[in-house]
Amino acid sequence: MAPGAPGVVRAAAVAIIAAVVVLALHAGARVILPVVEALVVWFVLNAVADGVERVPLVGRHLPRGVALVLAAAVAFVVGFVVVENSVRTVTDLGPRAMSLRLGLDPFLARAADRLGIEREAMVSGFAGGFGIEAAIRQVIAAMVSTISHFSIVAIYVAFLLVDQRFFEMKLRLLVPDPERQARVRALLGRIVGAIHAYLRVMAFVSALTAGLSYAVLVAVGVEYAGFLATTIFFLNFIPTIGSILGTVLPVAFALLQFQSFWPPALVLAGVGLVQFVIGNILLPRLSSGTLNISLFVTLFALFAWGAVWGVTGMFVAMPLTAILIIAFSYFPATRPFAIALSRTGEIEETGRAGREG
Repeated sequence: MAPGAPGVVRAAAVAIIAAVVVLALHAGARVILPVVEALVVWFVLNAVADGVERVPLVGRHLPRGVALVLAAAVAFVVGFVVVENSVRTVTDLGPRAMSLRLGLDPFLARAADRLGIEREAMVSGFAGGFGIEAAIRQVIAAMVSTISHFSIVAIYVAFLLVDQRFFEMKLRLLVPDPERQARVRALLGRIVGAIHAYLRVMAFVSALTAGLSYAVLVAVGVEYAGFLATTIFFLNFIPTIGSILGTVLPVAFALLQFQSFWPPALVLAGVGLVQFVIGNILLPRLSSGTLNISLFVTLFALFAWGAVWGVTGMFVAMPLTAILIIAFSYFPATRPFAIALSRTGEIEETGRAGREG
């Protein structure tokens, strides 16, 4: 066998296994996605419960179960408010869709004159391609499907919360050797710490972005500012693309509402400035030590997980990629992949524990 043959064979085997895993994840998305989403919600609830337990005077005296119940109550109230606001906004837009589009026709005609395009062609083309009424019907159908879907997720989350008190016992039974058990705990600790840090930073940055964007929208007089700010908050968890969508969407609402140039331009300037400053100046400073992921890998992971699991894949792309990097760093055979996927190539030395096993 040629000198480099073992390396080539190993790389080919890894590529084949990765391809099979990706195909399996995509093919089983209907079954796997609710479980993944439940794990994300369960993780967030535990992070909120940790925050409840750190509340001065009261928190440290609360049993873990009570803290989890309070976290679930907060999540339920927030989720109910978001869903109710979204449904009200979309249903309110429905009857106004045709009048909004008709009101936009004069603006399109003026834009056609300035661009030297035939008026009728631009107006009819926009009307046929934009399809406000059809889009709203699709959004309402998607909301109904989402509510039904998340009822399944809620059941999974409830059982995870009930079962989690037995996780420690299961770990001791699965890994009875104290040394190996310590390595597993270290691996899980790094994963939990990294994801907790990521969620804290992104929640703060997303809330700040949404709050400042809300102020801009209210100042310009854009309707549905609360709905748009909430949407911006969630979109901010999607790297790069989320910021772009979080800027374009308010501009589109302003364009439909005012049918003139300056209000949408003010929204574009204000919300765009907020997104740029927070996304390019504040976020890098706050997240420098959270997820050690290459910028190229960040973009690739976003599209890769999006191709596998759609919008949900985009939301969980960063945490899942971070988990892969941390897990790869613990085993000699996969450590080079962790180095390649990381931002700086520097992987914590705890990953060397895998060599000793």
